[in-house]
Amino acid sequence: MKWVRDGVVLLVALVLQSTVLHRIEIAGARPDLLVAYVVYIAWMRGPVVGTIVGFGVGLIQDLDASVPLGLNALAKSIVGFLVAKAGFRVHRANAGVRFAFFFVAMLVHDLIYYAVATDGDLATFGKQMVLTAVPSALYTGVVVVILLGIAEAFSRRPLLADEV
Repeated sequence: MKWVRDGVVLLVALVLQSTVLHRIEIAGARPDLLVAYVVYIAWMRGPVVGTIVGFGVGLIQDLDASVPLGLNALAKSIVGFLVAKAGFRVHRANAGVRFAFFFVAMLVHDLIYYAVATDGDLATFGKQMVLTAVPSALYTGVVVVILLGIAEAFSRRPLLADEV
């Protein structure tokens, strides 16, 4: 049953990412629900599943991108692995911890992505990180914490439960 729910969440994230989120862009920054999905899965299912899901989601995203095939897959699979390893024993129910994990995961994703996409041009890389990556990471962190709060209010149980 978990996999069905996770599949539905992925489908909703893909649809929202490709249709709605460009409309709520603020100064060039928009939330990345696909990275957030990878973080959620990795946090709840572990490093192997997080890496595999990150690769799959990234590859799907690469099919619609103008960057080298596999760049999103690489970035998201690394993020999936790192989040699962770093977040194994943290207080996941805390909104501040959630925000921090989603924020840092977005920064790591964008660090990998822009390092390759800018072809080693440090000026362009720095500009992308400051003007796009940091605002997008902040925006994603805030949006995801709010969405998790709303979803948990309706489901009446935590979606990111702490280890028992």
